[in-house]
Amino acid sequence: MLISKKGGNSKKSKRRLVMRVLLSFCLAFWLVLMMFPDSWARVQGPCVDCHTMHNSQNGSAVVTNGPFRALTRGDCVGCHTGTNTGSNNIPYILSDTEPTYGDVGISGNTLAGGNFYWVADSGGNDDTKGHNVVYLAAQDANIGYTPPGWDNANFTANGAVAGGEASWSKQLTCAGKYGCHGTHTDEDDFRSISGAHHADDSTIDGSTVGKSFRFLYGIIGIEDSDWEYQPTATAHNQYYAIDRADGMNDNPANADPKSINYLCAECHGKFHSGVGDTEGADDEGSTVGSPWIRHPSDFDMNNVKTKEYGAYPGPFGTGNAYWPGAPVGANDLTAGVRSQVLQADGDAIVLCISCHRAHGSPNADLLRWDYNQCQASSGNAGNCGCYACHTSKY
Repeated sequence: MLISKKGGNSKKSKRRLVMRVLLSFCLAFWLVLMMFPDSWARVQGPCVDCHTMHNSQNGSAVVTNGPFRALTRGDCVGCHTGTNTGSNNIPYILSDTEPTYGDVGISGNTLAGGNFYWVADSGGNDDTKGHNVVYLAAQDANIGYTPPGWDNANFTANGAVAGGEASWSKQLTCAGKYGCHGTHTDEDDFRSISGAHHADDSTIDGSTVGKSFRFLYGIIGIEDSDWEYQPTATAHNQYYAIDRADGMNDNPANADPKSINYLCAECHGKFHSGVGDTEGADDEGSTVGSPWIRHPSDFDMNNVKTKEYGAYPGPFGTGNAYWPGAPVGANDLTAGVRSQVLQADGDAIVLCISCHRAHGSPNADLLRWDYNQCQASSGNAGNCGCYACHTSKY
């Protein structure tokens, strides 16, 4: 008796067809991920890492000093306190113990902004070494609430910090009206940054907090995936900036509100630029040109490429390699992260953060390096980052 195999073959054919469809779908999905790798850049991981529904577990409070808004397990400082390892998916900007800073802060376990440890009441407790954010440090005993170089009349395109007060009435916060992150319209820093952590940040255009560089409303740039943990010439933040010579001149109204220097100028405007300044006036801004009365920012070193600046990064690299110890900005982000600079106009622009850390450092004035160790004509650059640009001075 012969048995037909037609039915069996039909089933096998159907299974093969299903497998081909599934494989095709998986391949297509993988290709989409490769084409748009940043589309998954929003916060990832177990919800329980950040949120608690009732602040209660096993008969005890999840957070003893909670609960916190948005059902979170902590405030800004609480969530971002820890030790960076290079594999953590939360950037830690405050450490419980003194961080390893390393050479100019690029070989240890601090991130792009440095670390608040050295200014925090629980750490170094030194007002000169970090921004005195209200949650972690007392009011700065040297300057009070109002930032040095405060200019309440300018740099308000992204919202007026402190509501434009002539003198600040409250202490610096992480975000909000008196902070750097989030919008400046809400005094509540939770509300000013609400939703940003879950926003699609595959496009950083400054249109919302979530679509702004590091949640700095209005600012653009290219974000390093590990927040500059031990950055290199090829793996670092790419900061956006413009050259003063490109129509900006010395008028604050001409400054680009999307640049990283503009973010600093929102609080330190008189250190950035001014109009009709008197040379030597200590409470005014910086005029453009030599002799400088303030160190320039928003200045492209391509303008003086034939001088010592054309040899950046001097003793810290070769062939004009980008050196994250003294970062520079670029006016064109479409070129991606620069591993080499001084190759085209606008790719080597001096930043405020070329010299300073945004959060804090072990050095006075939040500097990236110890300025007191900079010895001119010594023949030894040491860890003095000044010589990355002033390449003939050591």
